[in-house]
Amino acid sequence: MPRSTFPLSTLLAMYLLLSGVSFTQAADDSLTYCHSYAGINFPDYRALWNPVHPEQTEITYKALLNLATKSHDKTYLSELLSQIARTYTVRHQYSNAEYYLSQSALYLDDAQPSAHGHYWAEKARLKYFQHQQGEAISALDQAWKYAQKASDDRLQVEVAVMQSRYDEKQSDLWLKRAQAIIVSSDDLRLKKEGAVLL
Repeated sequence: MPRSTFPLSTLLAMYLLLSGVSFTQAADDSLTYCHSYAGINFPDYRALWNPVHPEQTEITYKALLNLATKSHDKTYLSELLSQIARTYTVRHQYSNAEYYLSQSALYLDDAQPSAHGHYWAEKARLKYFQHQQGEAISALDQAWKYAQKASDDRLQVEVAVMQSRYDEKQSDLWLKRAQAIIVSSDDLRLKKEGAVLL
Protein backbone atom coordinates (compact mmCIF):
# COMPACT_ATOMS: atom_id res chain seq x y z
CA MET A 1 0.00 0.00 0.00
CA PRO A 2 1.52 3.41 -0.94
CA ARG A 3 2.41 5.80 1.84
CA SER A 4 0.06 8.69 2.42
CA THR A 5 1.36 12.03 1.15
CA PHE A 6 -0.80 13.99 3.58
CA PRO A 7 0.86 15.39 6.71
CA LEU A 8 -0.44 14.00 10.00
CA SER A 9 -2.13 17.25 10.98
CA THR A 10 -4.13 17.14 7.73
CA LEU A 11 -5.11 13.49 8.29
CA LEU A 12 -6.26 14.22 11.84
CA ALA A 13 -8.17 17.29 10.70
CA MET A 14 -9.88 15.29 7.93
CA TYR A 15 -10.82 12.56 10.40
CA LEU A 16 -12.18 15.03 12.92
CA LEU A 17 -14.18 16.94 10.33
CA LEU A 18 -15.78 13.72 9.14
CA SER A 19 -16.48 12.55 12.70
CA GLY A 20 -17.89 15.90 13.83
CA VAL A 21 -15.46 16.21 16.75
CA SER A 22 -14.24 19.68 17.71
CA PHE A 23 -10.44 19.75 17.72
CA THR A 24 -8.54 22.73 19.05
CA GLN A 25 -5.02 21.29 19.24
CA ALA A 26 -3.65 20.09 15.92
CA ALA A 27 -0.77 17.64 15.70
CA ASP A 28 2.53 19.13 14.63
CA ASP A 29 4.43 17.57 11.72
CA SER A 30 7.72 18.32 13.46
CA LEU A 31 6.87 15.83 16.23
CA THR A 32 8.55 12.46 16.54
CA TYR A 33 6.54 9.40 15.59
CA CYS A 34 6.34 6.12 17.43
CA HIS A 35 4.02 4.05 15.27
CA SER A 36 3.26 3.53 11.60
CA TYR A 37 0.49 1.56 9.94
CA ALA A 38 -0.79 1.52 6.36
CA GLY A 39 1.18 4.60 5.43
CA ILE A 40 -0.03 6.69 8.35
CA ASN A 41 2.47 7.78 10.98
CA PHE A 42 1.07 8.04 14.48
CA PRO A 43 2.74 10.70 16.63
CA ASP A 44 4.45 10.22 19.93
CA TYR A 45 1.47 11.01 22.14
CA ARG A 46 3.82 12.13 24.92
CA ALA A 47 4.82 15.09 22.78
CA LEU A 48 1.13 16.06 22.50
CA TRP A 49 0.54 16.24 26.25
CA ASN A 50 -0.78 19.66 27.29
CA PRO A 51 -0.26 20.09 31.06
CA VAL A 52 -2.23 23.34 31.14
CA HIS A 53 -5.28 21.96 29.29
CA PRO A 54 -5.61 18.21 29.90
CA GLU A 55 -9.15 18.36 28.51
CA GLN A 56 -7.66 19.30 25.12
CA THR A 57 -5.19 16.45 25.45
CA GLU A 58 -8.12 14.12 26.04
CA ILE A 59 -9.67 15.22 22.74
CA THR A 60 -6.35 14.78 20.94
CA TYR A 61 -5.76 11.32 22.36
CA LYS A 62 -9.29 10.15 21.63
CA ALA A 63 -8.91 11.27 18.02
CA LEU A 64 -5.70 9.24 17.82
CA LEU A 65 -7.42 6.33 19.52
CA ASN A 66 -10.08 6.09 16.84
CA LEU A 67 -7.35 5.92 14.21
CA ALA A 68 -5.10 3.62 16.24
CA THR A 69 -7.77 0.95 16.76
CA LYS A 70 -7.51 0.19 13.06
CA SER A 71 -3.79 -0.58 13.41
CA HIS A 72 -4.27 -3.60 15.71
CA ASP A 73 -1.13 -2.50 17.59
CA LYS A 74 -1.90 -3.58 21.15
CA THR A 75 1.09 -1.74 22.61
CA TYR A 76 0.10 1.62 21.13
CA LEU A 77 -3.56 1.10 22.06
CA SER A 78 -2.75 0.20 25.64
CA GLU A 79 -0.37 3.12 26.07
CA LEU A 80 -2.82 5.58 24.56
CA LEU A 81 -5.64 4.33 26.79
CA SER A 82 -3.46 4.70 29.89
CA GLN A 83 -2.67 8.28 28.85
CA ILE A 84 -6.36 9.06 28.36
CA ALA A 85 -6.77 7.82 31.94
CA ARG A 86 -4.10 10.32 32.96
CA THR A 87 -6.11 13.21 31.50
CA TYR A 88 -8.93 12.25 33.87
CA THR A 89 -6.73 11.60 36.91
CA VAL A 90 -5.23 15.09 36.87
CA ARG A 91 -8.76 16.53 36.70
CA HIS A 92 -9.86 14.36 39.66
CA GLN A 93 -12.35 12.42 37.54
CA TYR A 94 -11.34 9.12 39.05
CA SER A 95 -14.13 6.85 37.81
CA ASN A 96 -13.31 7.82 34.21
CA ALA A 97 -9.61 7.30 34.89
CA GLU A 98 -10.29 3.85 36.32
CA TYR A 99 -12.39 2.95 33.31
CA TYR A 100 -9.67 3.85 30.79
CA LEU A 101 -7.02 2.08 32.87
CA SER A 102 -9.19 -1.04 32.83
CA GLN A 103 -9.42 -0.72 29.05
CA SER A 104 -5.64 -0.33 28.84
CA ALA A 105 -5.17 -3.51 30.88
CA LEU A 106 -7.20 -5.52 28.34
CA TYR A 107 -4.38 -5.24 25.78
CA LEU A 108 -1.43 -5.89 28.09
CA ASP A 109 -1.18 -9.63 27.40
CA ASP A 110 -0.32 -8.84 23.77
CA ALA A 111 1.65 -5.66 24.41
CA GLN A 112 5.33 -4.81 24.81
CA PRO A 113 6.84 -4.02 28.26
CA SER A 114 6.53 -0.26 27.61
CA ALA A 115 2.72 -0.55 27.69
CA HIS A 116 2.94 -2.33 31.05
CA GLY A 117 5.20 0.45 32.31
CA HIS A 118 2.79 3.18 31.26
CA TYR A 119 -0.16 1.30 32.71
CA TRP A 120 1.51 0.93 36.12
CA ALA A 121 2.75 4.53 36.12
CA GLU A 122 -0.78 5.81 35.53
CA LYS A 123 -2.15 3.38 38.11
CA ALA A 124 0.37 4.89 40.55
CA ARG A 125 -0.67 8.44 39.65
CA LEU A 126 -4.32 7.57 40.21
CA LYS A 127 -3.61 5.96 43.60
CA TYR A 128 -1.48 8.93 44.67
CA PHE A 129 -4.20 11.40 43.72
CA GLN A 130 -6.61 9.27 45.76
CA HIS A 131 -4.26 9.59 48.77
CA GLN A 132 -3.23 5.92 48.67
CA GLN A 133 0.52 6.49 48.86
CA GLY A 134 1.51 2.90 49.69
CA GLU A 135 -0.37 1.52 46.67
CA ALA A 136 1.05 4.30 44.50
CA ILE A 137 4.63 3.42 45.40
CA SER A 138 3.94 -0.28 44.90
CA ALA A 139 2.54 0.46 41.42
CA LEU A 140 5.61 2.58 40.63
CA ASP A 141 7.84 -0.36 41.53
CA GLN A 142 6.05 -2.31 38.80
CA ALA A 143 6.31 0.62 36.39
CA TRP A 144 10.06 0.86 37.01
CA LYS A 145 10.53 -2.86 36.37
CA TYR A 146 8.75 -2.69 33.02
CA ALA A 147 10.37 0.61 32.00
CA GLN A 148 13.77 -1.01 32.49
CA LYS A 149 12.68 -4.14 30.63
CA ALA A 150 11.51 -1.96 27.74
CA SER A 151 14.79 0.03 27.75
CA ASP A 152 12.60 3.12 27.50
CA ASP A 153 14.75 5.97 28.83
CA ARG A 154 11.97 8.54 28.90
CA LEU A 155 9.61 6.23 30.74
CA GLN A 156 12.35 5.38 33.24
CA VAL A 157 12.93 9.09 33.87
CA GLU A 158 9.22 9.76 34.28
CA VAL A 159 8.85 6.88 36.74
CA ALA A 160 11.96 7.88 38.68
CA VAL A 161 10.68 11.46 38.99
CA MET A 162 7.30 10.19 40.18
CA GLN A 163 9.10 7.97 42.74
CA SER A 164 11.07 11.00 43.95
CA ARG A 165 7.82 12.87 44.57
CA TYR A 166 5.79 10.03 46.04
CA ASP A 167 8.48 8.48 48.26
CA GLU A 168 10.09 11.29 50.25
CA LYS A 169 12.51 8.93 52.03
CA GLN A 170 14.18 8.00 48.74
CA SER A 171 13.60 11.24 46.86
CA ASP A 172 17.28 12.07 46.31
CA LEU A 173 18.12 8.55 45.13
CA TRP A 174 15.38 8.59 42.49
CA LEU A 175 16.27 12.06 41.27
CA LYS A 176 19.90 10.99 40.83
CA ARG A 177 18.73 7.97 38.85
CA ALA A 178 16.63 10.18 36.60
CA GLN A 179 19.52 12.58 36.02
CA ALA A 180 21.92 9.72 35.23
CA ILE A 181 19.53 8.29 32.65
CA ILE A 182 19.15 11.67 30.95
CA VAL A 183 22.92 12.11 30.77
CA SER A 184 23.56 8.64 29.31
CA SER A 185 20.52 8.50 26.99
CA ASP A 186 20.73 8.64 23.19
CA ASP A 187 17.24 10.19 23.13
CA LEU A 188 17.86 13.78 22.00
CA ARG A 189 14.32 14.90 22.84
CA LEU A 190 14.75 13.52 26.35
CA LYS A 191 18.02 15.42 26.77
CA LYS A 192 16.35 18.61 25.55
CA GLU A 193 13.32 18.23 27.83
CA GLY A 194 15.17 16.72 30.77
CA ALA A 195 15.12 19.87 32.87
CA VAL A 196 11.34 20.17 32.47
CA LEU A 197 10.82 16.53 33.48
CA LEU A 198 12.93 16.97 36.62
